[in-house]
Amino acid sequence: MKIWGVKNFYSNLECRSEEGSEFSLGYFALVVASALLATGGLLANSITVIIGSMCVAPFLGPSRAVCVGVVYKKWKTVVKGLIKQLFGLLVIGSTISFLVTVAFLHLAPEIIVTPEIMARTLPTLKDIYLAMFISIACGVAASLALVANPRIVSKPLQELLDVIVGVEIAIALIPPASVVGIGLAFGRFDVFLHSLGLLMINVFGLDIIGSIPVLYFWGVGSKPLQLEKKIRKVTGKTIKDVVKSDEISAEVILHSYEEADVHVSLRAFEIHDNAGRLLAKRISEEIKKETGVSNNVRITITPVSMYKS
Repeated sequence: MKIWGVKNFYSNLECRSEEGSEFSLGYFALVVASALLATGGLLANSITVIIGSMCVAPFLGPSRAVCVGVVYKKWKTVVKGLIKQLFGLLVIGSTISFLVTVAFLHLAPEIIVTPEIMARTLPTLKDIYLAMFISIACGVAASLALVANPRIVSKPLQELLDVIVGVEIAIALIPPASVVGIGLAFGRFDVFLHSLGLLMINVFGLDIIGSIPVLYFWGVGSKPLQLEKKIRKVTGKTIKDVVKSDEISAEVILHSYEEADVHVSLRAFEIHDNAGRLLAKRISEEIKKETGVSNNVRITITPVSMYKS
């Protein structure tokens, strides 16, 4: 199965994975907020507050960086995404949970290890199996959000879908990360170790086992990505060799490995009559020569006039 006929689909996935691997101030702020909510909900034994913490947890981006990076063989993106994910969960999330729990233990010593805390540990083999099943299902959902309806990947609706899927992913990540810190604060090393084990299982099941096979099944891989890039590179080079222009934009729609549409927009200086048709022909011929792909090229040219006094 392959995904054809979608504008810049494979390049957009690459862009999303690279964006997901980058740290930002917003990422740190949302991790802090989600960890605070998760810790409060776990200590208060409130599932409502715990769900609220999932709604702001920003872990879809780094998870996507890992799975898409593996499929595209972009190992730097994979490493950066994994570091971002684990840093947010363990260094920030678990540390905040530890500090908050220590503070509450001094203010209200009657606080105990609640059932919601114990639910994020792995005391039995049955719990391990269920945890793996849930994390794999979350990974499948995360990848299906990209490929099941591929035409929305580059549309605003994808942002809403990402929010919904991000909440589902956070189910497997932020609560056990918070329990890691809570277990240390209580001096319960059994809770600490079991929740840490649950977190690692969830990360592995979500990022690798659940997500990657779905992407492979839908034909996401480095070959169509490189073809999109090659067509775009040839298009840009041909334009620069022929006309003086700026703000070149090339959209590639692959219909197969042998056929593509290319939609080009550019602002051109000193453009002459009939230049657009000749340029489209030149681009089409160069794409065919360099990639072997039969193509249709459509160009929108905005003439640019300059005057200096």
